[in-house]
Amino acid sequence: MRKAFSLIELLITVALAGAMAIFTLNYYIDTSTISKENIKTELQSHFNILSAAILQCKELSNAMPINNNLTLANNTLIKQLDCNTSTPYALDGGKGYFMPVIINGFTDYKATQNGTEFYISTTAKINSNNDEVLQDLNSSYSTNQYVLTHDATTAYLNFYISR
Repeated sequence: MRKAFSLIELLITVALAGAMAIFTLNYYIDTSTISKENIKTELQSHFNILSAAILQCKELSNAMPINNNLTLANNTLIKQLDCNTSTPYALDGGKGYFMPVIINGFTDYKATQNGTEFYISTTAKINSNNDEVLQDLNSSYSTNQYVLTHDATTAYLNFYISR
């Protein structure tokens, strides 16, 4: 009789362990999905904040932000750009607004101006949650505003402020 009872206990233990594994897996999948949505929302808010700061500068100075040596932005960190108003100021978080802190897994935001084109860029490793977020965001913006390219290891995003 004791062997039969032990076999039933073992069966119940295995069934409970299986149920716990299923719940844990579902929790992990849900957490991953929530995390991607959070990253997507945060990235969109960063685009809005950066766009607003850059367009404010353009409105005040009639030009896009420039490097502090008076050259056009060329793969320049956003925080190293200046707004060339009558009293120049840096886009480093002063002037009553803030620059967003980069999201984990992305590179620092950089700006480039090429003629009338001005865009913000960042990168992420391919086949990562961040790459999946970038691919998902691709459908939220027009091809005039959002260009996503890949190479063997990296996803490159250019978010255009003007084109």
